[in-house]
Amino acid sequence: MGAPSITYESPKIEKDDTFQKYLQYQQDRELKLDERAQASEDIALGKTRKRREQGALGFQGFAENLQGQLESGITPFADAQTKLQDYITRYDLKGGFQPETQTRTRTVYDDVYDDDGKLTGRTPRTEEYEYKTPGATSGFDFDSSQLGDFQNQLRTLYTGTGELDTTTGKKDRGIRGQRFTAGVEKAYRDLLGREGTADELSTALGEFDNALYSDAGDFRDQLKSSGEYTKKFNDNYMDNYYDTMYASSPSDRTDAEGNVSKKRKYTFDSSVLPGFDADQLADTGITLPDYEKYFEEARSVAELEDQRQGIAQTRDFIYQSGITSLQGEIEKENRKIEIQGKKDVAKIDQATNMYSNLIGSFNF
Repeated sequence: MGAPSITYESPKIEKDDTFQKYLQYQQDRELKLDERAQASEDIALGKTRKRREQGALGFQGFAENLQGQLESGITPFADAQTKLQDYITRYDLKGGFQPETQTRTRTVYDDVYDDDGKLTGRTPRTEEYEYKTPGATSGFDFDSSQLGDFQNQLRTLYTGTGELDTTTGKKDRGIRGQRFTAGVEKAYRDLLGREGTADELSTALGEFDNALYSDAGDFRDQLKSSGEYTKKFNDNYMDNYYDTMYASSPSDRTDAEGNVSKKRKYTFDSSVLPGFDADQLADTGITLPDYEKYFEEARSVAELEDQRQGIAQTRDFIYQSGITSLQGEIEKENRKIEIQGKKDVAKIDQATNMYSNLIGSFNF
């Protein structure tokens, strides 16, 4: 009988899966961190999306209001452009809007098992999934092309198309041209006191098209350098000067029909003339003018100035007459004294001679 056969089996050593579990832990941790980061980002993106949607939904009302301000003159064109650009930038309307849902890709891990059904590892793969855009409103839609359309519409409204109307023959210059035309008409009324002629308005608009005037204010400034305005300005200056001098006003010189006269009245004060002896003045053969009666009627400035000069000459004449009369009296008195002195000298000489003759008769 032989020895029994003995078979030895080596003990089964379990595979160390510590690293595998650690790797799985790290992968799960990264997925959770990514999910948290995405969730936090989605909150901020949602708020931004809501604010932008509100801006987009309010754009039509904003545009209509801005156009109304431009048409009424409340907002200048340059300011309207700035307001429009600020609105677009504030809500990032040119950036467009992502759809409500998007198809995205992400990395996921599939577990790998052995034949005994034991987990042996993980295999990464990429999958697609539906991503709901944070803050997106269901059914929301915004066509960003309307931004450029409105910018062009605003510009055309202000500057016009430049085309001629076949019916009226007028050029479309938009609001800018309308305001320039109104400003030119007002400049003629304000500065020259009349309406501009058709030729003058046509010339102004032609020069406006050629950029010789930037706006109505520029035209107004250049009109002030014209010969017609310079003459009228000087006339107005002299009118104001003479109204002040003669205590009158345009209303005083305007009749019932609205015609403004150039004639004015002057109040004569006889006390400005020196007193004089009427009889003595009559001896000269000169009669003084009746200034009070003369100035009762309105006179031209030339007539008033001439007679005011006459008053000054009359005053000088009276003074000179008085001085001449006084000189005559003085000379008359001097003549009397001179004659009387000669008489007295003659009497003295006569008496002296008589005395000398008397003494000679007694000469022994």
